Amino acid sequence: MPLTQLDNLVRAGQLKAEPPAQSEIDGLVRSGHVRLLDAGNASLNIESRFDLAYNAAHALSLAALRWHGYRSENRYIVFQSLAHTLKLPPEQWRVLDRAHK
Repeated sequence: MPLTQLDNLVRAGQLKAEPPAQSEIDGLVRSGHVRLLDAGNASLNIESRFDLAYNAAHALSLAALRWHGYRSENRYIVFQSLAHTLKLPPEQWRVLDRAHK
């Protein structure tokens, strides 16, 4: 399911086009959900909970990117691609980039 904006990132070398693999996507979604559940564990320190929530967001964002047939090793690009994969407005996906920094 190619998207013009993401295809432009492929040409720029920021993304790789790669057929989606359902088993990989399922694993990313499973990982994201488990981490998100663990992030809600109030017995963990706040830094651990933040790390779990952030990594859950990355896994789920990467799952969306992979579903569309793309891959990136760059977390910023994975989060930026949410504007195209899930139609998130910039003020939402940029929160994830700020969390990365």
